[in-house]
Amino acid sequence: MKKIGIFYKDEPYLSEVAREIEKYLLKKGIEVYKNGDLEKISDGKDSVVLSLGGDGTFLGASRIAMNIGAAVLGINLGNLGFLTDVEGMDVFIAIEKLLKGEFTVEERLALTAIVNGEEALEFSGINDFVIMKHIEDKILKIDVAINGLKAGKFRCDGAVVSTATGSTAYALSVGGPVIAPQVNVYELSFIAPHKLSARPLVLGELDKLEIEIESQGNFVFLRDGLKVLDLKMFDRIEFRKNEKNLKIAHIRGKNFFEVLNKKFGWGS
Repeated sequence: MKKIGIFYKDEPYLSEVAREIEKYLLKKGIEVYKNGDLEKISDGKDSVVLSLGGDGTFLGASRIAMNIGAAVLGINLGNLGFLTDVEGMDVFIAIEKLLKGEFTVEERLALTAIVNGEEALEFSGINDFVIMKHIEDKILKIDVAINGLKAGKFRCDGAVVSTATGSTAYALSVGGPVIAPQVNVYELSFIAPHKLSARPLVLGELDKLEIEIESQGNFVFLRDGLKVLDLKMFDRIEFRKNEKNLKIAHIRGKNFFEVLNKKFGWGS
């Protein structure tokens, strides 16, 4: 391994940790790229991006790593740390294992969303995409189609389109299923639907989902928890599998269900 990236929020503690890691890696003869310089890694095939922080930081690092073809390793210096692989105190032990090649890489499905409003906009998502009404607005009406076939019309406060990775995030809180991360599917869930029959729907990796806005108002469109634009009546969003998979580096064999129990108390 010749190149390692470091991604972190611009906070004093995280910046200091990043500097210590950078000094350590430079002494080992490793090229180091931080934050805004990560895109300079032209070929990430044999590179790893270290994410320093919590799950939000991990998602940001993952989108960059996926774009440059690198794997991402999460170092938990945040709160929940459900997606991260290593606790902060073990960071240098983890780096030594990386340099020795003592790690595995897991590939997961990511999503692409294409918004066809006045102009086509394209976004990549690791966890989920969310369409949501403002609290003071009237109900959101959406028309759902799957693989070009009309599936149904729904009145709700919003909709969540989630990967298996994101199934334990917002989708879970609105009644979606827990999906094992290695399963190549994604799901559609509704926020406060106005019909009891509006249950979550799991779609295959080859399925194409389309949602069209059928109500007046301004609606928020979020990618991995962050707003990317506003939507309006007649805007249409197409969701499908991203051409690139997310690559996650694991220092040790990670038991998804052990983490699920530890963080959420699922089976305890």
